Amino acid sequence: MVGGTLRDLRERIADRHDDDGRFYVSCARTGERPVPVAGKRFPTRETAARAAELATEYRAQLRRYDPRLAHYDLVVSEEPGASGPVDPVPVADETSDAASASDFCHDVAAAVFEALSDLGEEEVERAVLEAYLHSAESVTDPDELCLVLLSTAASELDARLAPDRQGEVLRVAADLLGASDERETPRDEDPVAATLARLDDLSLVGDYAVVRNDAAEESAAVGGTDAEETGGSWTVTVEEYAFDSVDGRVPTLPFAVELLGRLPDERIAVSDLRATGEADWTFVVSADAASARAVSLAAPEDR
Repeated sequence: MVGGTLRDLRERIADRHDDDGRFYVSCARTGERPVPVAGKRFPTRETAARAAELATEYRAQLRRYDPRLAHYDLVVSEEPGASGPVDPVPVADETSDAASASDFCHDVAAAVFEALSDLGEEEVERAVLEAYLHSAESVTDPDELCLVLLSTAASELDARLAPDRQGEVLRVAADLLGASDERETPRDEDPVAATLARLDDLSLVGDYAVVRNDAAEESAAVGGTDAEETGGSWTVTVEEYAFDSVDGRVPTLPFAVELLGRLPDERIAVSDLRATGEADWTFVVSADAASARAVSLAAPEDR
């Protein structure tokens, strides 16, 4: 299955990674370092070249469910020295926002596929892929395909797995994505606000607002809470949410996976969904919830 293949390729690249390596893999055209070689260094040019081959194969596997996935001309480069830059500066172009959103969606989807494979949920993995391929037949806008992919995954996981099993899938997926600069939350920054800021940067939400509901934090401004505090809940309002509802359910999976990267020890639940506009929603996010439910959420019928 796709998840198992992706996991194997990731592991083979990770086996070649060396924190002290001087070589890295990037796109010859843009300087970007796409998943799964983003942040990876390699001890020799030959090792890096093999990693580039594996990364090319990895992205080819992703194209099984989205043939429009961005192509990269991967090449090996060497750092100029101890005082030189670790990473090349990506070349920005007019489609950089869309490409970043697409990459994020594909990264999350790949991690979900890998998580399903790791947890022995091959039937669910197969169902997600088949449902997506069916849905994709009616999608003509290439920018919407990656959104459909995650919406489909959320719908299938919600229909086929119990809430706490869904939570296990999301946690494994978040662990597989690992830490990144975008997901590192400063101690004085609220993790929910930081998650929404990340989605905002990717144009996956428009405006948003976050209010922490804890009694001790009622007067705290957004961004003023300690990211290391556990538990509690937040009321969230988002506008222009990019993911459409599927069969009356709104996919919260992308938000939850990103948030779990910042709250790895918490059980996340999303509740009390209310529509405030065409693609605008308000909902409550709980950490250390009694039961994990953060894959998708039903929209009230009277909305």
